[in-house]
Amino acid sequence: MSDLDLQLDHVGVAVATLDQAHETYAKLGFTLTARSIHSGSTEPGGPVVPWGSGNHCAMFEQGYLELIGITDPALYTSVSGLLDKYQGTHIIAMGVSDSEKAYEVINERSGMVQPAAKLERMAPFGPDDSEERLAQFRNVHTIREKVPEGRMIFIQHLTREVLWQPHLLEHPNGAVAMAETAVCVADLEATCARYTAMYAVEPTRHGADIAVYDLGNTKLYVLTEAGLGKWAPGVTAPMLPWVCGFGVRVKDLGATRAYLEGQGFEINEHPYPAIWLKPEATLGVVLSFIQA
Repeated sequence: MSDLDLQLDHVGVAVATLDQAHETYAKLGFTLTARSIHSGSTEPGGPVVPWGSGNHCAMFEQGYLELIGITDPALYTSVSGLLDKYQGTHIIAMGVSDSEKAYEVINERSGMVQPAAKLERMAPFGPDDSEERLAQFRNVHTIREKVPEGRMIFIQHLTREVLWQPHLLEHPNGAVAMAETAVCVADLEATCARYTAMYAVEPTRHGADIAVYDLGNTKLYVLTEAGLGKWAPGVTAPMLPWVCGFGVRVKDLGATRAYLEGQGFEINEHPYPAIWLKPEATLGVVLSFIQA
């Protein structure tokens, strides 16, 4: 994996309504950006056109959370296809410094990705959102039929300074970084064979039901339904495969627990030192908080 130096860049949660998502995740203690509307190419090498989707983001010192929803159903959007499956986490994006190199390397070792496509959006800028600046990206997407677990992306940021604005990095819940993601699958062995080829890393196995990929600054859990029951007891997958959720690192886990309890959320314990919230409280996400 050192040939690409992958880092967890962001996780995307597809939501039925952006207004509800903003209200829910603000209550969870995330500082969210003002709404931004997407534009991009609908196929690799195509022109940039307006899309019918938008987002709110929670920016961390390392990585960010994207809440993505439909803003204009008359325009192109991939969000409707995601919501047809379930509301919740769909996107796992790994950061790369060179999208063309990432495509070449990952395609050669796995054959599971498409050439880089352009994406851009006007992003609110400044402490009072009085300006807008163009945020630009180049995304290498996995081929849906070959990687059905979710939208796995390898993203190159061309304008990092537009997104990582200092006033956006402080969160009432203490979040500082993306930490982990998890997927629940029917066939652990087949999924791990694909991920090992794609990421060039062997997982650590925890029995027959859980495999964990250590990808540097993040862990990716691959779970069977039995493994999901051990990792997040009482949670049932709405379908398989399912991107169960994600975890963020926080400054002080005790303070985060107190904040969430003060907001009325029910706290659950992971088998490792971390707490998590049930999908019913988070718009379909197993949301974890881990001590930084």
